[in-house]
Amino acid sequence: MDLAIYAHPWDLRALPAHGGLQRLRELGFAEVALAVSYHAGRWLTPWQPDSMVRFLEDGTVHYRPQGDYGLLQPKVSSEVRDGEPSPLEWLCEHAPAAGLRARAWAVLTHNTRLGELHPECCVQNAFGDRYPYSLCPSSEHVQRYVAAMIADLAAHRGLHAIELEAIAPIGHRHNSHHDKSSFASEVWSDALLSACFCAACTAALAALKYENRPLGAARVAELRSQFAAALRRRFADGDCMQPPEPKLDRQQLLDRLRAEFGAEVLVTAVLRFAMTMRLLQIKPALQAGVRVCAQTNYDALRQGAALLMPAVAHVVQEAALTVYGEKAAEVAQAMPHLLAARSEDTRPPLPKEQQPALRLCLHPRAPQYASDDDLRLVRDLCKQHGVGTIAIYHLGLLPWRTIERAARVLSA
Repeated sequence: MDLAIYAHPWDLRALPAHGGLQRLRELGFAEVALAVSYHAGRWLTPWQPDSMVRFLEDGTVHYRPQGDYGLLQPKVSSEVRDGEPSPLEWLCEHAPAAGLRARAWAVLTHNTRLGELHPECCVQNAFGDRYPYSLCPSSEHVQRYVAAMIADLAAHRGLHAIELEAIAPIGHRHNSHHDKSSFASEVWSDALLSACFCAACTAALAALKYENRPLGAARVAELRSQFAAALRRRFADGDCMQPPEPKLDRQQLLDRLRAEFGAEVLVTAVLRFAMTMRLLQIKPALQAGVRVCAQTNYDALRQGAALLMPAVAHVVQEAALTVYGEKAAEVAQAMPHLLAARSEDTRPPLPKEQQPALRLCLHPRAPQYASDDDLRLVRDLCKQHGVGTIAIYHLGLLPWRTIERAARVLSA
């Protein structure tokens, strides 16, 4: 089982003071996954020499775009400097020399900078509210942007793999700046608030067939109105002092949607599946001999509401599960379901020998991981379920003491 670590360009620039890439190799790491497309954030970076609190540039890329991106033009970050290799070029050149693989880690549909510039390309809820942090995969502009990025990344000589994060639409639950709500988050209302009725989704929904007939624009408009009415009942007519409803699993959510809005509402799930698959235009990467990994997280896997891994498994060579806030027991619950069948994909599951490799992405911090035994539990789970790589998140966020401790335990 391999050990990998995620990093940002400024981590690589500061790394020589701690032994450089060679030190990572000595600790047992086999791969560095470099952020090449990322969003805003405020990070506490424990071992950076010149600062500790870093505000990330929003919606920028850490490579030099060459392709035709169309309407959604990537913005090159300040880490890409004139007269120097880009951070990705640097890693592709130096990682193999240190015995490490180079991976490009790309965030796709989560881009507030582009969403604010082009709101017509964003997810739009039943009330018409747009989520600027979430580009909608139904948009042909978003599809073109993602395809150009994958092709550009795959053209980097020495690149081993591309890891794709946020390949499905990001819903209401995702944090925004200074979120305020009197209601606790719950699966039902989050699902209704996350349903997209942008122009592209509305047209696609109307064309989708239910019982061999297109759903039609009138029924889509009715569904939108029904979603809005249900949300008004929940919030405008609700009482936020009432405890939240019990959590729904995926099947319970689908059953409730069907009961309240009619069976044809499930075509929205089919559309979500189709949108996800449209973004996976990875032929340039495969032609260049670069592996492609699709990433999902624990909540999305539990609810089945974001990334449909079984369908994606027919396309990519690796499936990654992020468990940044989950305990070992929750990892144990999620692992068997990573490639489990979903009703939206009519193709049969792949034979075991053809299934993509599995990757677990772990953030070793308290209270989820407060002892070496906690890490050993996850390590042993990964071995039990045939996980090929444990990837530690994140080189810049963890103190060196924790990086070395986690590497020692997980690589044993």
